[in-house]
Amino acid sequence: MNSSPRLEDHLEQIARMEPRVSALVGWDEARARRNLERASPGPLSGWALGVKDIIDVAGQPTRCNADFVPAEAVSSNADVVERFLDLGAFVLSKTVTTTFAYLDPGPTRNPWNLDHTPGGSSSGSAAAVACGMARVSIGSQTVASVNRPASFCGVVGFKPTYDRLSTQGVFPFSPSVDTLGFFTLCVEDMQQVFSALEGEPVPAPPSKVRVGFVEDLFTNPPEDEMQDALEELYEKLAAAGFQARRCCLPAMTAEAYANHTSLISAEVVTSHREFYARYGEAYPRKLRKLIMNGMRVSADELARIDSCRVRLRRAIDELFADFDVLVTPSAAGPAPVGIDTTGDPRFSLIWTHTGYPTVTLPLRLSQLGLPLGVQLAGPMLQGGALLAAASSIKSVIDFDQLVS
Repeated sequence: MNSSPRLEDHLEQIARMEPRVSALVGWDEARARRNLERASPGPLSGWALGVKDIIDVAGQPTRCNADFVPAEAVSSNADVVERFLDLGAFVLSKTVTTTFAYLDPGPTRNPWNLDHTPGGSSSGSAAAVACGMARVSIGSQTVASVNRPASFCGVVGFKPTYDRLSTQGVFPFSPSVDTLGFFTLCVEDMQQVFSALEGEPVPAPPSKVRVGFVEDLFTNPPEDEMQDALEELYEKLAAAGFQARRCCLPAMTAEAYANHTSLISAEVVTSHREFYARYGEAYPRKLRKLIMNGMRVSADELARIDSCRVRLRRAIDELFADFDVLVTPSAAGPAPVGIDTTGDPRFSLIWTHTGYPTVTLPLRLSQLGLPLGVQLAGPMLQGGALLAAASSIKSVIDFDQLVS
């Protein structure tokens, strides 16, 4: 695929891949063409945009992969969609999400191997970009819903600093951590997206990047293939003159996993109060269990969790005084077999819980030919600097990203 794909390029990929991958919702070629005809000039002029189907697009229903909820077309775009349209992009299609953006999968399959999960919850957004169906797509992350599918599908996934982008018009899950994010095939495209949204250029790639390789996330260790890939990256960066060192997260990181689960379970109760009262019996099993658990989380517990998050951010901020980026796996390993799972989300949880910007870069292929992704975290409100550092780090990585 060339660096500036036309709609016809995307249509060709959709004809080839969509019947097998099922990344798009309500695909309508005529509507996509009309959207392109109405597109505005701008820095993203002609870019085909996929939109996760928890995000409002005017004239279409927001289904959230929940067929039991009556879906009516919404009258206006979400703020983030309107922003992309103002910059010249056009909506190609809605993309599949897991049900209400939690762990219960939708129909999307991993384009690298149809027997494996694409990850979630932004499954269709990642798969559509991996296949060349869209040039950029919007996802969201409440635990690992951008970084994990980016890793599994072999694309670049970027999650900005929490609350940097408006979530108006996005079906909420846990507003204290819900963050919009994006998928592209390459770092350069992601830099263009970031620059257009921010209205300022991404800094030039630094000649020396201080890279901290996190030795322990205080959860299950990554699989051997992922660990080997990270070790290889460490050696490549050190040989190329990067200031690569190993580092440790603060010990209080260990409690963030349980805290995050309690936080999102309590907040999803509020987000779903109306729908759950009417359709609770039809809710998928994993989401229903989370809501039931959330009903038992007290206000005192939420206050304690908020205090812990503040302390954890302060401790991680001290690490960023010594490092420009911190490196962790984006997932435990390659995408697991089965489309009844979305994979282990814990490897991105810390960064979502604390709100730091992250970017996933495709690193290499596993022995089974599935992508492995590395996750880079940067300081608060430094998304541009993070993407600049990612460009430098990408220079030692050789990965062919487009699914053929």
